[in-house]
Parts: sequence; structure tokens; C-alpha cells
Amino acid sequence: MKKVLAIVLATLILVSAFAIGTSADTVKKLTREEWDTLYNSLKDDNTLPMLCVGADQTQLGLVWHAPKDSAKAEVRLAKSESMADYVTFTGVIDPADNDTQVVCRVDITGIEENTTYFYQWYTGTEWSGTYEYKSKSFDSYKMMVIGDIQIGGQTESAEKQSEDGYTWNSVLTEAMSKNPDISFLLSPGDNTSTGKGDNEWQTLLMPPLVRNLPMALAIGNHDKKGMKYDYFTHMPNEFYGEYFTGLDRDFYFRYGDTLYLVFDATSASAADHMAMAKQAVSEHKDAKWRIAVMHQALFGPGYGNIDPETGILLNAVFTPIFDSYDVDLVLTGHSHLQGRSHFMYESSVVGKAESGVAYANPKGTIYLNSNAVCDHESFTLPLPHVAYEFAENDVTTYTTIEFYGDTMKIKTFRGDNSELLDEISILKNDDEKKEDSFLNRLHRFFYKFVELCGRIYQEIDKIVVANRGGHF
Repeated sequence: MKKVLAIVLATLILVSAFAIGTSADTVKKLTREEWDTLYNSLKDDNTLPMLCVGADQTQLGLVWHAPKDSAKAEVRLAKSESMADYVTFTGVIDPADNDTQVVCRVDITGIEENTTYFYQWYTGTEWSGTYEYKSKSFDSYKMMVIGDIQIGGQTESAEKQSEDGYTWNSVLTEAMSKNPDISFLLSPGDNTSTGKGDNEWQTLLMPPLVRNLPMALAIGNHDKKGMKYDYFTHMPNEFYGEYFTGLDRDFYFRYGDTLYLVFDATSASAADHMAMAKQAVSEHKDAKWRIAVMHQALFGPGYGNIDPETGILLNAVFTPIFDSYDVDLVLTGHSHLQGRSHFMYESSVVGKAESGVAYANPKGTIYLNSNAVCDHESFTLPLPHVAYEFAENDVTTYTTIEFYGDTMKIKTFRGDNSELLDEISILKNDDEKKEDSFLNRLHRFFYKFVELCGRIYQEIDKIVVANRGGHF
């Protein structure tokens, strides 16, 4: 009777979760008891799918695990909930890291703006339930940043997994209930804690809203402790470069008038990072905005700026790329502190960026650092480049970035009640791109020395990582 009752309760929760998951417009916050029941019904599996951003706003990706002997990388997409008008998209099947499963990856194309879609994927035994995806405007849109989700809290305890999952689900639910017009979510890394457990990724994908919300996930140092990122993600335009090894890769995508450059900052391969930026920019020269993403907190609040790896090495690797390709905004994490810089150029403040102010055609780049969802131990430092910081690092936060007309508006909120913490707007009506200017060409010429140093560091780092048994 206990087993039967458990199955009935789990089914009821899953039905409830399905109802939540079918629409981001009717967000229901789960109680801790409801979440624990959902978690316990799903925790021993690893087949939840991830809805991913595509190469541009007309595309999506879907990735999931399926039984090796019966898998089909197929997704059905329709405009009716009955799925009567479905179109089938076929993808690729890749090896999993176990003997019984494979990884299915499918690209979905032809997405139209402001349209409601319904989709299913082939689980390996049957077609999944029907889930809803609502595309948003392509010209004016809003995206969201949540950093260091870090499911697992550096432990594989099921109790801690459930606790972190509940926190992650709660901040996601709060953000989406107040911002149902979000187009996608971007994470600057440390999506999981140990990088080695299927259960971490399963918990990351448990919130019902994940079925409605495409995600773009950068790689953080915790993700790099293992290889699981390789089996649970399907990022667009993955760039493996000439010197990247193992899990290393960058990727990029376009949404509306914005080019997103997502770097694997755990790799010091400067040559590959510069090559990716060059390729992405050359393919999207007309993009008004350029946003870069990396894990470590360049010019954020906290210890990252006094850590030699970030403050010296990664500064030398990445700031010349951001400066020479006129990047408007850099999104980071790692230090578990919410904060934002003034306008930076060549590692110096070149203009104030005060909260509540709109700036027209500013010089330099803003660096926005995200708080952590599941691990909050950190400390602040008085630093001259910091324009804003949120000292309560035990409180979750989320940031929305909105684009309309010639304006980019950045807002940061508390994750528990959506209180506005910080806001800044940038007006850009001067679309001149300066990457081909003499100064920026000179930046990239002298960058060859950085590329050489990066290669030397890579070889040293291989030895260090091997000796300590993995990344920190």
C-alpha cells in the first residue's frame, strides 16, 4: 500500500508539474513538500531534456538521454496542442558515457516570433508528453541571467541536491512569474557542483519551467571537474579551436540585434578564444550589441580581482578581446557576489556607470557579476572599479537585460521577492564598429604574445590538474 500511495502521489505531482510546465504565464510556486515529492520521483533517472538556445532566434535545440537500442533523435513541433499539425525534426545520436544509453540532439528551425508552439521528443519507448514553448519578439526582447546555480553544493548528498533544486526552482519561478516575457536564460557557468554526477544535471533540469525556457550555459570551473557537461548540453556554434582539449569549447549565437560570445574561461587558450571572437564577429558584423560571457569575475566585487589566475592571467587573455571587438557587456559569475563595474577599457575605469542613470554611446565595457543560487560563501572588497554591489550574498538574485530600439536596459532583482536592486540603461545610436581601427588592430597584433603565454600556461596547467586529480 505504501508503494502504491507513493506512486499515486508522484503521479499527481508530475501531473501538476506538467500543468506548470505547459505555460510560463501561469507559474505556480511549489511548496517544499511538493518539490521533495517531485524530486524523489525523478532523482534516480537522467532522461529529462534540456531546451537550448539555437544559432539565432529562429532556432532551438533539444538534448536528452535515451535507451541505446531504441533511441531516435526526433522532435515533433506543432502550433496546436493536439499536435495534429506537427512537423518532425531529426537530429543526431551521440555516445553517452554509459553502456545502456545514447545522447539525442536535435535542432529545431523555422521558429516564428510571438508564436505558441507545442513539442514532444521520442523518449526511446514512446513520445513524451506535450510541452509548450512561446517565442517572443525578435526585435525587442528580454533575456535573463542567473549564475552559479551549482547544484549539489560540492557534495553528492541527495538531501543537498533536493535543497539546491528547490532553491533553483524557487528563484526561477519568482523571476518568470514577474517576467513572463523572458526569451531565454543565460548562465555564466558552474551549473553543477562536482561536474561528475548525472543527478546534478537531472536536478538542474527538474523545474517544470525549464521545459518552456531555452538556456545557454557557459562552462565554469565546477562543471570542469568532470565531463558531464559534454553529455547534457547542446549549445549552438560550438567552437573547439586548435588547442582546446577535453571539455574545452566556446560557443556563440545571435538573438535579434545582439551577438553573444560565450567563452570557456577555464581554458587559457588565448589563440582559440580570439579565433572564436573573430569568426563570430565576422559572421555578424551588423549586430548592434555584443555581449560576452565567461565564468571568472573580471572586474566584479570580491576576491576574484586579487586572485592571480583571474586578476592577471584571465585579465590578459580576455580584456584585449573585449576591448578590440567593442564588447558592450560582459557577464560573469564565480565569486558568488552580485555586482557591476563602471565602464572599463584596458583594465581601467573610463567612465562612471551609476545606478539609475542612462548613458548615451559610452566608451568601454560594463562587467556584470552574478550571485550564486546554491552556495553563498564569499566576501566583498572595496574596489575602485565597482559601481554597484549587493552585499547580502546569502540572498539569490537574477538579472534581466532588455533590448528595445537603440536601448539596452539592465536590471537586477532579489530572487525571493523581485525587489529592484540595480538598474542602468545604455543608449547606442552610433553604430560605428571600431574593431578595424588602427588601435584595435594593434591590440590584436600584440595579442600574439598573450597567445604564446597562454599555450605555455596550458601545458603547465595540464600537469597541475593531473597531479591534483582535476579542476578546483
